[in-house]
Amino acid sequence: MKSLSPSRQTLTRSELRLVDPRRLLVGGACVALVLAVAAFAGGVWVGRLQSDAPPAPAEAETAHDESGERFTAERLGQLSGRLQVLEKDAAYLLKAVDSHEEIARKLSKLDPALAPQGSAAPADGEGGILLPPRRCAGTEPASPSDLLQSERSAKCLRQVFDHLMDQVARRNADFMAIPARRPLEQARLGSPFGNRVDPFNRRLAFHSGQDFSAPVGSPIHAAAGGRVIVSGRHPSYGNRVEIDHGNGLVTRYAHASRLLVKAGDLVLPGQEIAKVGSTGRSTGPHLHFEVLFRGDFVDPQNFLSLGGMEIDSDGLASD
Repeated sequence: MKSLSPSRQTLTRSELRLVDPRRLLVGGACVALVLAVAAFAGGVWVGRLQSDAPPAPAEAETAHDESGERFTAERLGQLSGRLQVLEKDAAYLLKAVDSHEEIARKLSKLDPALAPQGSAAPADGEGGILLPPRRCAGTEPASPSDLLQSERSAKCLRQVFDHLMDQVARRNADFMAIPARRPLEQARLGSPFGNRVDPFNRRLAFHSGQDFSAPVGSPIHAAAGGRVIVSGRHPSYGNRVEIDHGNGLVTRYAHASRLLVKAGDLVLPGQEIAKVGSTGRSTGPHLHFEVLFRGDFVDPQNFLSLGGMEIDSDGLASD
């Protein structure tokens, strides 16, 4: 009988282990997947470190150039906006000057003393040699590409225009004292200024103003700004208001049913001062409007025409 050696016996009695090739493939795939995830995470971490690091000199220079271009574009936009405003102001100034010159010519035809002289009128004790106007500091001619110089020029023009605007405002204030505004908005013209047949005695008489026909209670407005010097009753004018506009000009508003201002009041152009009525020597509700220059009666239409008013005589009421 054959005997078994211990070594063979041991091998025979030990558990058998079978190797499956599919398990090897799955394990290798898992390992590969873990390595891939680790590599991806490492790449992300390295990328963050690089993004936090300072840019290269070339990239920094490019970013600086882009920032400078944005700043220049903003300045150009602001400069363009300023020039557009200046252009609008220039158009307004030209229109205002033309209007002022037209009104001044019409006033000069009535009397040269009526036209406001403004700040251009020479004062006593002034003189000197005639020199051209001085430019603003730092506005010498420069190339169109000089942005800083263009901004200085725009600033200089702004200062010049502001000065001209101030002069226009002063001239406007002077013209506000000229009785060129219609005292009644909704009214028809009655008897005009000049000789006419008197409605009471039917004889030739002088009519010292312009009549406006309107219902009782219609608002009467100041034809110009000034100070009220008379507000009260008169036998012929009835309830009347007189306003001193300076420069020898006075306006009178007669036959009112109600007075809204008193002597000493300052009134603005177009301010309501009374209500239409038929008090005094009157045949019906209307406003009798007079303009006096240095104490003499003048045709109100000479002044009302400055406001574009057209003569339209209806003769609905007279006094």
